[in-house]
Amino acid sequence: MSQLKIDPEFQSKIPPLQFEEEQQLEQNIIAEGRLLNPIITWNGYILDGQNTVEARRTCNGGMELPIRCKVFYGLTKEDEATLFAIQTGNATCLTAGERLRANLVAENPDALYFVGITSNAGVEFAYDGIRAPWKIYCIETAYELYKQYGCERYVEMLRIINEAWKGNVDAYLAGVIRGVARFISVYEGEYSRERLVQQLARTHPKTITQLAQKDTGSSANRHMRQILRIYNGASREMSLPLKN
Repeated sequence: MSQLKIDPEFQSKIPPLQFEEEQQLEQNIIAEGRLLNPIITWNGYILDGQNTVEARRTCNGGMELPIRCKVFYGLTKEDEATLFAIQTGNATCLTAGERLRANLVAENPDALYFVGITSNAGVEFAYDGIRAPWKIYCIETAYELYKQYGCERYVEMLRIINEAWKGNVDAYLAGVIRGVARFISVYEGEYSRERLVQQLARTHPKTITQLAQKDTGSSANRHMRQILRIYNGASREMSLPLKN
């Protein structure tokens, strides 16, 4: 174990275990008497299992001991970042933000493009997991919508939200962005963009999520129906029919 090193660039992206999690990990190691999963290493650096190494050392009274490893050879720094990004983790799971950042370090083309078009649309990602104005906290949902609806609709969804709610933190809740993406996809070519922005601006985004909780169906459809109701308002001429 004394020969294993930790890459500080990636260590900073792994959230520390809570006390209860540390205790559980140590208890699991003691109960099993051995590691069920090997530590993933490259060039002497730990890619997966840093918390497990520390727990194993603690269970051994702070003394060093041999530990089972799976060793990768011939990797570049970008390969290392990619392995780190796709690891499942024996003791902890990476957040979506941490995985995205690792993929950016690895210069993954799709990740770079996804982040680029999001930034060009006027918002950034909350990599630190802290909600803030003009930042998307639900990174996994955003990426899911980008893959589901494509670049053009994804960017249009963000721009409509930005114009309507001017960076309001609640405008980037998962349900809201799902609902707007679903609306512009279902009613493409039928809705007035100007009216949609104006009508949404009159309603707080949190109200949409609250009303959607009382509805049934998928999150996207529940939120889309609230957006449709807001879009239609009291107008008969501009009203759109409900679609599934």
